[in-house]
Amino acid sequence: MILGFLLASLVSLSAQATEVGTVGQGHATNPAWSSDGQYLAFEMNTFSGQIDLYVVKVQNGTAVGSPQQVKLPGSSSSFGGGNAVAESPNWHPQGRLIFEGSNKGGTSRLYDWAPGGSGATELLSAAQISGDLSWPSIRRDGAAIAFVSDVSGLGDIYVWDRNSNKVSQVLASPFTEAAPRYGTEDIMAYSRKNRGSEDLFTFRDGKGVPLVGGNGDQSRPTWAGDSVVYFSDERGHEHWDIGVSAGVGQKTVIAKDVRLPDRATPATTPDGQWVAYGLSDPERDDRIVFTKIDGSRTVEIPTGLVACGEPAVVEAGGRWFLAFTALPSEGSDWRALHVIDITGKL
Repeated sequence: MILGFLLASLVSLSAQATEVGTVGQGHATNPAWSSDGQYLAFEMNTFSGQIDLYVVKVQNGTAVGSPQQVKLPGSSSSFGGGNAVAESPNWHPQGRLIFEGSNKGGTSRLYDWAPGGSGATELLSAAQISGDLSWPSIRRDGAAIAFVSDVSGLGDIYVWDRNSNKVSQVLASPFTEAAPRYGTEDIMAYSRKNRGSEDLFTFRDGKGVPLVGGNGDQSRPTWAGDSVVYFSDERGHEHWDIGVSAGVGQKTVIAKDVRLPDRATPATTPDGQWVAYGLSDPERDDRIVFTKIDGSRTVEIPTGLVACGEPAVVEAGGRWFLAFTALPSEGSDWRALHVIDITGKL
């Protein structure tokens, strides 16, 4: 079953965006809110091999002070300089930032950082788990973190138990797994490469279960209640859609031709009822769009900017705030980070 835009009730509401000041030149990408909405992490990427990570404090939708750079161990003014990478920020419920980082030519590892702190610390030692570590996902209670390691030669899913400080391989296969994402308890959604395409699986009761397959890639799953939301390019690599699966073999397309983020999963609202996205159509890329998970209603929020994308939504103090990246105008050099108060607009 496919629900397109034309089947949904469409509403357009304008909102005033506030720009978050950034440091230096580069594209602001991949915003991620802390669970209480007090901090906003984001990457600065020049697409020349280096990605820096910053965190800014936010009050009532307005940035307070200058963004603070999150530094890897041993660095001073930046990530050691030259082709270092810090990306994929994820917030722990206790307010700590978990992310991927590597110095030039080094192994990608997971790091831990607290707002206001100095440098980050490595989350897991090489003795606990070696290899490149990626795709961190924090369980809702904060007691476990799932991630992918290539120590076996491919990508397999491991879990670090915070209480015991032990790392366990929870899933091994002859394929490459990526993007694990916790739902409730120990249930995860993840993707698996298979003969050139990418399919979705869930992990529950100690085993992987196929969820959604098809032509092309079904990738970067996240959860909205008991449903899995994901990106799909079944219609061709230049056409990314957002799909929803409520069970094995079930899939519904609720948005077409969306602007695919560099690395993020689809953005859902705090109540799990809506998914937010930008559009790839240059005639309509001045807005962030919200569609209900069941496809029944769509709300567009024009921003006065262009190439809008990478939304992230949080509830703070009883209000909903939307962070996203965009260009101020056609032909601009760098994408900037913006925040909008969208309370009552959905």
